[in-house]
Amino acid sequence: MPGLKLPATVFILLLQLQALAGSVLRYRESNFDVIPPGFAQVGKPSSDATIDVRIALRARNNLGLQTKLYEISSPGSATYGQYLTQDQIKLYAAPSSDSVAAVSSWLQSQNVSATSTGPFGEYLSFSIPVSKANDLLSAEYTNFTYSSPSSSTSQAIQTWGLYTSAYSIPTDLSEHITLVHPSTAFAPPVNRNGRTVLFRKASLPYRGTSSTKVSTRANTAPESCETLVPPSCLQSLYGIPSTPATQSSNILGVSSLQSNWALESDLEAFLTEYRPDMSPNTTFTLISVENGTNPQGTGDASFEASLDVQYTIGIATDVPTSFIAVADIDTDFFTSLTDLAEYLITVDEPPQVVTTSYGITEGFLTASEAGLMEQVCNSFMQATSRGISLLFASGDDGAGGCTAGATNLTLFTAFPGACPYVTTVGSVTGISPEVASNFSGGGFSNYFSRPTYQDTTISSYLSSIGSVNAGLYNSSGRAVPDIAAQGENIPIIVNGRQVSELGTSASSPIFASVVSLVNDRLVAEGKPVLGFLNPFIYSNPQAFFDIIDGSTPGLIPADCNGTVGWSASERWDPATGFGTPNFDAIVTAAGL
Repeated sequence: MPGLKLPATVFILLLQLQALAGSVLRYRESNFDVIPPGFAQVGKPSSDATIDVRIALRARNNLGLQTKLYEISSPGSATYGQYLTQDQIKLYAAPSSDSVAAVSSWLQSQNVSATSTGPFGEYLSFSIPVSKANDLLSAEYTNFTYSSPSSSTSQAIQTWGLYTSAYSIPTDLSEHITLVHPSTAFAPPVNRNGRTVLFRKASLPYRGTSSTKVSTRANTAPESCETLVPPSCLQSLYGIPSTPATQSSNILGVSSLQSNWALESDLEAFLTEYRPDMSPNTTFTLISVENGTNPQGTGDASFEASLDVQYTIGIATDVPTSFIAVADIDTDFFTSLTDLAEYLITVDEPPQVVTTSYGITEGFLTASEAGLMEQVCNSFMQATSRGISLLFASGDDGAGGCTAGATNLTLFTAFPGACPYVTTVGSVTGISPEVASNFSGGGFSNYFSRPTYQDTTISSYLSSIGSVNAGLYNSSGRAVPDIAAQGENIPIIVNGRQVSELGTSASSPIFASVVSLVNDRLVAEGKPVLGFLNPFIYSNPQAFFDIIDGSTPGLIPADCNGTVGWSASERWDPATGFGTPNFDAIVTAAGL
């Protein structure tokens, strides 16, 4: 209280107690109030069960790295295209020696032996009995199972993970530690049969209305493209060339998380059927990250991996393609994303473009996951600083629904697409004209703030819609998607069977292929690749076909369904971003 004076003896005693306590003084670091959908407690583990723990240390200067990334990625900047080396990134991303020493000293005092891990030593990792972890962190780790809240047929994964409702760390370490994992942040798995279990396919009818407004339309395409969209339709619509790429150093990466596999025999059949002008023997190079695999047995292929491979290799003609298999089925989603980012940060010659078709709807996340999302997002910032274009599907749950533990309708987007250091791709359908797919994810993040490269565009958009959806979304959040591409009636071959797919999982590899073909021409002329795309995209809206028809209503869960959502409009909108790729216009904008 103001003016309160303690007797001298009491004051001295308090100082002595504080000195004796030292780093033993603790503060409550994190806790959760709501268990996210799909998770359920199933009892305590045995005291001698082992838990693998990672403590994330604070980076020296994340804000400085963000500023540098935007600078080297912005057309017109004096340093545009001057991407960073690993050593240069380390100056921003590595923890300080004080942080390493302080946290290491604490762990050693508790008889915990930790190893420095991560590209720049940003983690201290160790394995200890659960009972010791409970004592170390003032926690109470509990076993949880997980089953998909968006699929009635999904089976629970027994003892999926160990989490605690709260934990604490010494108070004098709060400035050094940003995250302890696992702890209060729940991390779901990925469904082997497709995109993350929290993305689902939608088959609702188009809810938009035909527009008479005049805007830039995609090129003409055969009428058959209204019902089936193979590579030839994409080449017609977007002006994508079929001529082979020529630069062997220009690599396109397809990330496959947690045992989603692609068969070379399916790819051969796909190329034979839909790209007869290409050699059917064209294939991909397998990159294994954290023991990721890609078996070639009968029935091993997943829809997701097959789609990603066939609509990169089948579109980006002769661009060398890497299939980046990350971890196994029993690795949580956030760890898989971190493993992917760390590979891209540390590999000597990373792919210049990487497409990823997995994500988690923000409505299924809680504030407890915010630290994990930020940690993963910052890892992506480090990767894009190397000149890598990271593309993510925007998700297939439309504009939103009900948040975890709530019944009120809100509008939100998905992670990692909401990360400001990646490019997020939404879905369109139809050819005369192209319209927003009703399931395409988009909107404004509840966890990431609006990046500076979006300020002018998004401010203008918000002014144009006035009070539409007022109170249902975070107007200061990162807006997505950035761009869109076809995402319905996409034919693929899986385990020898022809099927038609839909989802932003198709849109992302299609747009990634366009970027890779542009990069091929840039490399041929000795110019830097496009790298982090968003500043380029927001500086060149004329390089895309504007979509002004269709809408994306909220789709999840059922009791929150409705027509509230986002409509396509002129220039940028949360349904389709800036629109679909115009290859020739992108080439021109890139200075070719």
